[in-house]
Amino acid sequence: MLLVTSVIFVTITLVTFSIVRDLTLNSQKEKASLLIDTVNPAVSLSLFLGLNDLGEKLSTITHRDEVVELQILDIHGKILLNYRQHSPLKSSQMINVTENLVEPSSLKPIGSITLTYSGEEFTQTMNRFYTLYAWIGISIFSILWLMILWINRLLLPITLIAHKVRNYKPGTKITFDLPYTQREFTHISHSFEVMQESVIKYSQEIESINKNLEMKIAEQTHKATRHLYYDNLTSLPNRIKLQEDLLENPTNTVAILNIDDFKEINDFFGIDAGDWLLTQIAHWLNEMKFKPYRIGGDEFAFRLKEGQSHIEFQYEIENLLLSLNERLFMIADETVHVRATVGIAIDSSKPLIHADVALNKARSMKRPYAIYDRSEGIEQQYQTNIAMSAQIRQALVEHRIVCQYQPIVSSKSGAIEKFETLVRIQNEDGSLIPPYDFLPIAQKTKLYHHITQEVVYQACNLFASRQEQFSINLSGSDILDHRTVMTIENILRQTGTADRIIFEILESEGIENFEEVAIFITRMKALGAKIAIDDFGTGYSNFENILKLNVDILKIDGSLIKSIDLNPRNRIVVEAIVDFAHKIGIDTVAEFVASEEILQHVKDLNITYAQGFHTGKPQFLNQ
Repeated sequence: MLLVTSVIFVTITLVTFSIVRDLTLNSQKEKASLLIDTVNPAVSLSLFLGLNDLGEKLSTITHRDEVVELQILDIHGKILLNYRQHSPLKSSQMINVTENLVEPSSLKPIGSITLTYSGEEFTQTMNRFYTLYAWIGISIFSILWLMILWINRLLLPITLIAHKVRNYKPGTKITFDLPYTQREFTHISHSFEVMQESVIKYSQEIESINKNLEMKIAEQTHKATRHLYYDNLTSLPNRIKLQEDLLENPTNTVAILNIDDFKEINDFFGIDAGDWLLTQIAHWLNEMKFKPYRIGGDEFAFRLKEGQSHIEFQYEIENLLLSLNERLFMIADETVHVRATVGIAIDSSKPLIHADVALNKARSMKRPYAIYDRSEGIEQQYQTNIAMSAQIRQALVEHRIVCQYQPIVSSKSGAIEKFETLVRIQNEDGSLIPPYDFLPIAQKTKLYHHITQEVVYQACNLFASRQEQFSINLSGSDILDHRTVMTIENILRQTGTADRIIFEILESEGIENFEEVAIFITRMKALGAKIAIDDFGTGYSNFENILKLNVDILKIDGSLIKSIDLNPRNRIVVEAIVDFAHKIGIDTVAEFVASEEILQHVKDLNITYAQGFHTGKPQFLNQ
């Protein structure tokens, strides 16, 4: 406020000073011009007539004290008169005025007159002005200073309040000791005290809320930690907890226990009963002091205890399995025997993975437990499977899934009447990978159906321009896959090969999925296709299901045919199959015909067709 007032005052002072100075200076110049104007006509006439009376004519102004100097020049700049009354003053105190001298008639310039006029009056006037403004300035600044003192005194209570408020911290109480009181300041201090009480109250409430929040956070953190590291059903530590414990305490000996046939228990008693059984097993394992982890649905894990040897750990697992076989568990008032299989990894760099590998080994060997042995190369086999899976995927992308076709010849005429489609993977160097190297792996991935669809596409497009019949193998999973079945139907309609295609279905898969296979056969036969049962005669041959499925061809399993010339029992079984087929009016095919002797037996048994390396090897065909 003071600064703004000062700036305004200085600005007004400067403007006023400039106006006064200009007015005073102009007034002095006008006086000098009037003096010249009084003598200009007379001097111009004397100069025009050449008279030498300039001094006399100028005497009317030269005797004035204000005139310091008077100078007359002709047109050429020659000094005609130079009158100086006294020593010239400082330039800042003099006013110079110059006018032209002209001829009386033509007004043609004939010279000039210059008057130096004293500025002493101008200086005196300005000094009086300076004195006046100095007093005015002192008065204004004195008033402003008094105002500042008064305002500061007036605002002192506010300053004290602001200072205390600035340093205020929740939980502390402020008191105001004002040097003097006014009504307004009393209201302010009272309002702040009311506000302070509210802040203290809210601070206490917030503190209470924060404590409750901290308790809730601690509780939820505990719950989240328990949910992360412990199994909800059994309250046992889980796989994540086991992995962290293995990192903190590097005990690289681990056993994984899997409940045998647990899916059947769930299917028979129900999922709730299965969960109850798992809870009982977990409780029993804790009672046995095994400190178990639940790492999966029906899998538990144990670590080597501190100070325990590997032999002791193995012996403990054996005793556990024996005790489990003798233990009875209750499900819905029924007693249940539980058996389990265990995989053990000893001093392993990947204990969980290797214990799982050992568990799979024990299952495949139908043993109660197995110990991981790196020299057996099981893990390498897994790596090989993964690499083959990637190779299959790449072959599909690069269209290196190819088909060869093996002839199926008539036993009577020896003529090729059919071909069986056999899938291969063609390497980049042109070599072929046989199906038994990649189909089992493909069946465990999502790639198998893509291979089936590719085979159907290639075979149908090839035989669309040929006359022979051709067969394609289908698995039970192909028949159950809706997209694969739809693709097959579309390809058959597009290529017009439905009346010459034969779908070969494994006997075992046909029996296991009877209803689904029956529906598929009905759909395909409606299009004109034929159905063959492949590898018939292995295991349990269900003649009744063959009749119900309404098949067209029985392909006799090669394990019976390849030794038919040496094993009389095989011949008896084959005779029964052929006799059954002839009576119901369907054809038969003998697989694995590898020699002329076998072929002769096939002919003698009146088998309709022969297939094998002796009658024709798999080959590529042209359209």
